[in-house]
Formats: sequence, structure tokens, C-alpha cells
Amino acid sequence: MVDILNEKCKKFQEHFSELLGIDCYIVDIQDPENSTITAQNGVSNFCTHCRIDKKHELATHLYGCNQAHRWNGRYIYYCPLGMTFVAASITGDGGRLVGGMVLGPFVMGELQDTLFDLAVPEMTWEVSRLPVFSTRKVQHVAEIFSSVVAHISGSEHQQIQNLMYDQEKLLKQLYIAKELYADEDRGGADRLLQFEKDLRLTVISGERAEALRMINEMLAQIYVYSNYDFKSVKARLLELLVGLSRATIEAGADAADTFHMSEDFITQIERYTDVDQLAFWISDIVRRFIVQAFDLAQVKHSDVVFKVTNYIKQNCSDKLTLDLLAREVYLSKSYLSSVFKQETGMSLTSYITKVRIEKSKKMLLEDNIGLAAIAGQCGFKDQSYFTKVFKKETGISPKRFRNGYFTSRYA
Repeated sequence: MVDILNEKCKKFQEHFSELLGIDCYIVDIQDPENSTITAQNGVSNFCTHCRIDKKHELATHLYGCNQAHRWNGRYIYYCPLGMTFVAASITGDGGRLVGGMVLGPFVMGELQDTLFDLAVPEMTWEVSRLPVFSTRKVQHVAEIFSSVVAHISGSEHQQIQNLMYDQEKLLKQLYIAKELYADEDRGGADRLLQFEKDLRLTVISGERAEALRMINEMLAQIYVYSNYDFKSVKARLLELLVGLSRATIEAGADAADTFHMSEDFITQIERYTDVDQLAFWISDIVRRFIVQAFDLAQVKHSDVVFKVTNYIKQNCSDKLTLDLLAREVYLSKSYLSSVFKQETGMSLTSYITKVRIEKSKKMLLEDNIGLAAIAGQCGFKDQSYFTKVFKKETGISPKRFRNGYFTSRYA
């Protein structure tokens, strides 16, 4: 980001941190190879002492900013530890994500629920000292935060766009491409097709640095092959993006996210009437594909798992189906099942049962609540089924569990 924008971010970074009593970060997304995250000076940074691998910190907040860019400028998400953050995105005129600001961590909802699912139980004391906000308050904070960050962006957007795109590299590749295509009446199409295949294979194989290096080279070859005819250039670029979107999915990116990025390509590309603007846009799209494939998958999985577990805990008295949970996190049923099993080691059905049993245990400690009422409030279809599942999970019946508690309490 340009210096003046960074200074504005630092000013509001302090305001939000002081007002809410939580950390605030500035994320500067220069490109996928050189993104940075800056904490506020003089503030105790919770994440510095987190016992989750530190390599996830930048990726976590890049994910938050990318999702905020996708969802109207703001996004509430969970880190791999299970703490909550709010991200607000900063974009350039061409729609490119150039940075963002992040608030957190804090606990959203009930503290005991968060501690129950804590990824690192050894951090219970540290997490217990974080601010606890209701879901409603978090929504209000996110709304105000994103509005302020959007205001911060101001008139620098066009400057950011111009500064972020490195024209010198493209010009160099144009000279090289002219030499390649100078004497070829035929074979140029084959050369271009082969280069597109090479770039696609580079993305699939996870060679991130090489894929980034090839972007300007690919653009230059498309321009020269198309003889700088703008209509032809756009057609070739759309073909390239369709192929790269599939390659990104094969490399490990989430299909729903990738399709969302690519579904408006035709509409977006028609906005541009200038070669430099078009080059900036296509470079940004390819870089976003690369970030999706190589940087955000792990964080995405953690965020999905915590969102699903949070929803289950808040709605365990309702009928919970795989279809319903998948819709809540915008994933296919099979993909959600796979991610949840991979991250937690248990199936969604097993986790739902676990949450319902734990809730029923708490209610059984209140002797004025009947078993039928407990069964209904914990999502079991009737008292008989509740008793059967409870005994299977704990080894004793709900009645014996309750009697044992009160017997030991008053012995």
C-alpha cells in the first residue's frame, strides 16, 4: 500500500484497539510473495504467544482479507486456534485487493463453548483473558469497522493500482515475445497453447514462484500473438482464465471459491478499454488463483470447522442435517464431510451427538428438569432415544448419571 494510506491505517489501528480492548493489524498485500502483517506498537500481541505454528498467522489474515474482498468488504472468521477475528478489505480501482485491517482475537459467544473446543488446551488461561463479545455485538463491530476502512481507502485507489502493476517487467517480456513470433506465420498458435499448458501444469504442481514468474511472460505472448487487437486479446485471456481456474482447483483450492471468482470474468473484462488496465486486472486474477491454491486452503478448513461447530452448538436442539450445515458454509456436502473428518478426526454425526450429550449432562445436573424436556432441548426425537444414545456414549443411563451426581453431592 502507498505510504499515505498506511499512515491512515495506523491512526485508526490505535483507535479501534483502544476502543475495543483488542489487537488490530494492518495487512499489506503487495503481491503473494511479499505480503506483510503489522501489529500495533506497544500492544500485547496475543498471536505472538500462540502455540499454533506461527507460519499460519499471515496466511490466516490473508484468508480473512480475501474473504472480506469477496463478501462486501468485511468478514468474520476463525483462526486455527478457534479465536474470532474481523477483517475489512482495501481494494484498488480495478477491484484488486491491496490490503486490509484485522481486529482480534476475541471470543464470540459463550467462553465455555470456546474452551470446550480449544485446539490447544494448554492455552486455556490465555484464552480466558480475551474479551468476550456476543454474536450481535460482533456484527455491529464488523459493520462499523468495514465502513471506516472503506473510508480510509479514499482517493488513493487509482494511485495504488498504478503503483502495484510493474510495467517494466511486461515491456521486457513483450520484446522477447516479438522475437519469438516475428517470423512465424504458422506455429504461433501451437506455441501459445503450449505455454498455456506449461503455466497450468506449474499451478497444478504447486510451483508457486514459477507460476508468478510466468504471468507477465504469458501476457506478452498473448498480446503479440493477437497483434495487439483488443478484442482478440480479451478472448485469449478468457480462455486462459477458464483453464487456470480448473488448474487452481486441481492444485487444492476450494471449488466454490474459485467458481465464485471466475463467474463474472466476462462482465469484468468488458469494462476495460486500455491495455495497461487489462494487464493489471488479469495479473491480479491470476495471483488470486495462486493464493487460493497455495496459501489459504489450510486456514479455510479451520475456519469452516469452527463455523460448523459453532452453528451446531447454538442449534443442537434443532434437526441438523448435512445438507443444512453445508449450506451454512457454502460448501458441497461431500467436501464438508471430508474437511471436517480431516480436521477433527470425527464425523459430523459423531460431533453433533457429542455436543448434544454434553449439553444434556449439564441439564441433568438440574433436578427440576424432566428427562423428556432434556431430550427435546438437546435435539433427541424422544426420551427413549435419548436414553439409548446417552447410555451408548457414557456407559450409564441419564437417570443413573443424575442420581450419581446428587448422591455424591449430598453424601
